[in-house]
Amino acid sequence: MRARKASKADAADVERSLLNTSIKTSMKDIALARRQAELARKVMLRFNVRLDYSLKRFICHGCKKLIVPGVNARVRLGHGKPPTLRITCLECGRVNRKILKSA
Repeated sequence: MRARKASKADAADVERSLLNTSIKTSMKDIALARRQAELARKVMLRFNVRLDYSLKRFICHGCKKLIVPGVNARVRLGHGKPPTLRITCLECGRVNRKILKSA
């Protein structure tokens, strides 16, 4: 039981570091960044690890690929009550919406 928790914690560390490096390298080499994100997803599925909230916005909910604003995603601010942040994946066309808090 102890070994399983340790391996799950190690998998979470590996997944977090892979996603962070894929986000950083996406400006230079998008193919390498996609491959790193795919490996992170495989580790997450294998060890049943959830994504951190800070990294969750970099994965498309439609095609499950890496999306980086300005590289392969378009970000727009929606008008209305309440205002929304619309992130459009340029790979599959899915629009991921996040409701912003009113100040």
